Amino acid sequence: MKEVRGPVGFSTEIWIGAPLPRVWQLATKGAWLDQFFTTATSGNLDAPGRVRLSWGDIQEEVEVLSSAWEKKTVFRWVAYQLKYATRVTFALKAKPGMTLFSISESGWKRDAAGVESSLHHAIGWTHFLAQLKAFAQFGVQLRG
Repeated sequence: MKEVRGPVGFSTEIWIGAPLPRVWQLATKGAWLDQFFTTATSGNLDAPGRVRLSWGDIQEEVEVLSSAWEKKTVFRWVAYQLKYATRVTFALKAKPGMTLFSISESGWKRDAAGVESSLHHAIGWTHFLAQLKAFAQFGVQLRG
């Protein structure tokens, strides 16, 4: 996967009313991701390697670059409607009974296609965070 390391990126975060180990498992283990976000996942996002994420007929391959257990995982994947990869970081911090889940993604070129793609990803990660929170706190699936 080719990264261009462009200057465009974003960060978003949410507090989740669930212990950090539970949130980590839900966000990084393929079997759990398939319960609330993806329809099929070929592996886990908590160790270096390649993993295929599927949403019905749509498939994306990610390359997990690094992971620190229950703290952070970093992967890259090809950006929406582009031919280069962006870098995604999941970071978690705990307070008693709560977990702060942060997502940062960066690497888009500063052009119309890069900005449009980054906005698409920002919307997707917002959906991911809402789905993760609903599932972790209440066992509710928000996907249709």
